[in-house]
Amino acid sequence: RLCLKPSPCWPRAQFCKNALRQHAPAKMAGPSDLMFETSVSNDIPEQKSGSVDRCAGLGKETGGHLARSALGLAGSSTINHAIAMQAMPRGTAKGGKQHSEDVSPRRRVPLTPRSNVDKNSDAMLSLSEPRGMWFGLLLNDMSPVSEDDLTRVSTHRWNYQGATELARQGRGICFFVWCLLELQRNVQLDEEGDILDRQLVEACKAFVRCQCREGRMGEMYQVLSHFISNSLVFYEWDRFVKTIFEDPRSNQEKFLVTHLEQVWGRYCRLKAVLENIFDYLDSRFVWQHRLPKVGELVRQHMKRRCFSSDLIAKNDLIASPSIRDETLKQVKFAFDFG
Repeated sequence: RLCLKPSPCWPRAQFCKNALRQHAPAKMAGPSDLMFETSVSNDIPEQKSGSVDRCAGLGKETGGHLARSALGLAGSSTINHAIAMQAMPRGTAKGGKQHSEDVSPRRRVPLTPRSNVDKNSDAMLSLSEPRGMWFGLLLNDMSPVSEDDLTRVSTHRWNYQGATELARQGRGICFFVWCLLELQRNVQLDEEGDILDRQLVEACKAFVRCQCREGRMGEMYQVLSHFISNSLVFYEWDRFVKTIFEDPRSNQEKFLVTHLEQVWGRYCRLKAVLENIFDYLDSRFVWQHRLPKVGELVRQHMKRRCFSSDLIAKNDLIASPSIRDETLKQVKFAFDFG
C-alpha cells in the first residue's frame, strides 16, 4: 500500500488556486460557436444548445477553464476562416489563383523541348513534333517506326536521297534523320538563333553516343558522310555561289562580301552543330582509322561542292594578296585560296 502524505507546499498551492478563482473573469468574449463560461464549479462549462464540447479532454478544473478561454480568444479567427473556406464554393475559394491562371495560360502547358521556341514557328517540328521524339532519341529507341512518322520524313521539303530508307530502321534513327532534315530547313530560313533546339541537340548527341557504344561507330560516321554528300543545302549554296561570281560586279568588294556572308554564315552554323552532335566520333573513332574529323569533313565537302570552280580562284578579290574584309580572309583561309 502507498501512503500519501500531505506536501509541505500544499497550503501555498491552495492559496494560489483560491486567488485564481477570485480574480477569474465571469465570461470571456469569443466567437459565437466557441463561447465558453469560466466558473469555479466543477461542472463542464455551458455552451449553446445542441453543441458538443470539443474540449472535454482539457478537464474540469481551473486550468481547463483557462485553456478554453485562451482557445476562444486566440483561435477564433483561424477556426472561423477555415469554416468559411469550407462553406464557400470550390470555384470562388481559389478565385485569386484561378484569375492568375487565366491571365497566363502557358503555365498550365507542360514544358517540352520546343515549347518555348518561337523562332521556328512555321517549321514542321514546332507545329507537329511527334510525341516521344526527345525520349526516343535520348533512350535510343529502336522500336518499329509508325507509318505516320515515316510519311512525314519522306514528304519533308528537305528530304535527301536515302533518308527514308535510313529512317525505316528504327524509331530513334527516324527521329534523328528528322532532326537532320530540320537542320537544313532552319539554317536556310532562319538567319539568327539556334538552328535546332538545344535540348534536341543534346538528345541527338546522346543517340550518337548510344549507337557508338553498341559498336556502330562506323555506321554513324557513314550516316554523317551520307548526309553531307546528299544534303540539299550544299546544292543550293553551290548554285548561289556560282551566280555571285558570274555576275560582272563580283570584282567589287561590297557586292561580293554582301552575298558571300549569306553563305558563309550559314555554313559556319551548320558546321558547328554537326561538330557538336558527332563529337563522340572525333574522340573515339576517327583517329584510329585516320579519317578526317567531323569539322574537317564538312569543310572539305564545302570546298569541293561550292568553292572548287576556276571562276572563283581567278576572281580579283580572291586572288589578291591584300584583303581588308574579315569575311573574305576567312573564306580564303578555309578553302585554301592563296
